[in-house]
Amino acid sequence: MLTCYNPKNEQHFLRMGRLEPSEQVCALWWSGSGFRTRIDCTRLELEAEVAEGEHAPWLAVAVDGAPVARLPLMAGRHRYALLEGMEKGHPHEVTVSRDTQPCDSDTAPLLLRAVYTDGMPFAPMPRPALIEFIGDSLTVGEGCVGPAGAMEWRMAWISNQLAYPTLVSERLNAEKRVIALGGWGVCRSWDANPDCAIGRIYDRLCAVVPSGDIPFDFAAHRSPDAVVINLGTNDTSAMNSLEPADRASMKAEITRSALALISQVRVHAPHAVILWAYGMCGDPLKECLRAAVEQAQAEGNGRVAWLALESYGAEMGSRSHPGRKAHERAAEQIGDELLRLIN
Repeated sequence: MLTCYNPKNEQHFLRMGRLEPSEQVCALWWSGSGFRTRIDCTRLELEAEVAEGEHAPWLAVAVDGAPVARLPLMAGRHRYALLEGMEKGHPHEVTVSRDTQPCDSDTAPLLLRAVYTDGMPFAPMPRPALIEFIGDSLTVGEGCVGPAGAMEWRMAWISNQLAYPTLVSERLNAEKRVIALGGWGVCRSWDANPDCAIGRIYDRLCAVVPSGDIPFDFAAHRSPDAVVINLGTNDTSAMNSLEPADRASMKAEITRSALALISQVRVHAPHAVILWAYGMCGDPLKECLRAAVEQAQAEGNGRVAWLALESYGAEMGSRSHPGRKAHERAAEQIGDELLRLIN
């Protein structure tokens, strides 16, 4: 017999990601948001609700940090089996998370209505550190799954569970929080839209979804110990669409936008290490982005650092994005640098 539990119950579930404290239902807005629980069971089911939309969100399930399942969710309110045929007497930590990003066609967040199981879930202790990741398609894990030749833009080819933010967090035994959207930039999107700059929505809960376009309550959330920013790849595409004579002025604009984002993050994370990591898809904007980091340091914004990431080279996944091995290498670099900076 299965017992029903509310995913909002803090005794049973440790929530992950940005959330609205007054919400009545467990809402998952961003990639990697969800819950962790410790449980000894044979079966685990989840009742989830998804609004009708162009792109179906996917859920990911991990057991003791190892990926075990990934599934798309149907529009409407449905019940899904997440674990089946487990053996009693062997408790595990189970993570259930939104594996794909929000989209501008979404009308509501992904809602977790209920958990059903024959075991007693209890919330694990929070991990000693929290890392926030701000970025674009690299940070949401676009290209981490799917065949290398797949080019259509679909949720099936996106997986936060396999991307470097999750790998870094597991490696450092840290909680994670992701604010990232494919195609967006520090200054402009891949198609040169200035409205698609992450800094414009960073202070909102999740502005790409209508009900999430409200101020984010930073004081009600744990302050991060480190913030990793990985932006600039889409700004390169925007700059390349300009005439050569106009590119110098855009580089200056990118430096200003990067500096403004660092300052914006610092306001809400006064004690965090801020690490700008860049280069998975090449580094044509290295000088102007690094200039922003150096200017922040010169202006007294302490604990700000630059990290040049290795280019993914031939390690290509779907959508011509870095594949899983490239994310593993990036996670090693970022993890090592964060350990050095935090210590």
